[in-house]
Amino acid sequence: NSKMSVKVDKLGRDALINVAKTSMSSKILNVDADFFAAMAVDAVQMVKTTNSQGEHKYPVKAVNILKAHGRGASDSRKIPGYALNCTRASQAMPTVVNKAKIALLDFDLRKFKMSLGVQVVVTDPTKLQSIRDREEDIMKERIQHILNAGANVVLTTKGIDDMCLKYFCEANAIACRRVKKDDMRRIAKVTGGQVMLSLAGMDGEEGFEASMLGTADKVYEERVGDNELII
Repeated sequence: NSKMSVKVDKLGRDALINVAKTSMSSKILNVDADFFAAMAVDAVQMVKTTNSQGEHKYPVKAVNILKAHGRGASDSRKIPGYALNCTRASQAMPTVVNKAKIALLDFDLRKFKMSLGVQVVVTDPTKLQSIRDREEDIMKERIQHILNAGANVVLTTKGIDDMCLKYFCEANAIACRRVKKDDMRRIAKVTGGQVMLSLAGMDGEEGFEASMLGTADKVYEERVGDNELII
């Protein structure tokens, strides 16, 4: 049985490209089979992982495929990183951040509001404005915690309002809203960050530690076809 099978690692790149071309022979990409076969092999080899037993794994789901309109199939390319099909939340933000510290958030960055079912009874009309001011201050404090930890790229699965965008623009940080949760999990795995569901700690106080941030050499926005991507 050992002579009937050969490990993929021993096949070599040419054999893997031929396997990929064979699988494309019945597809519409068959016209550019040489081009796409080499790209597919390179992409899968880039996500190679090795566990503690020395076994190699090639998680195909770790390869993110994005579609862009406005160019031909032969203009497709492999990106040595992770691309998101979203843009900066504001045009006033920088397009490039070097030595990025990435905060991955799974909560809203919008003006704080009470949860459903919570009622605040105000007997003094003069206190209404102070309540509204406090709602804004709560959000401002949360953003300050994130920025003070060193974050210069912020990704969230929810929304970001204009008030929060102002603080990120002032800090020269890139912020992206409505990032897919699958993308967040992959980015967390690649960058070494943690997806935060809230800023609340064990003692009930809110805070954000630098150890929760992911790292990347560079985060930038690039136009591909008719779309703009965050890479």
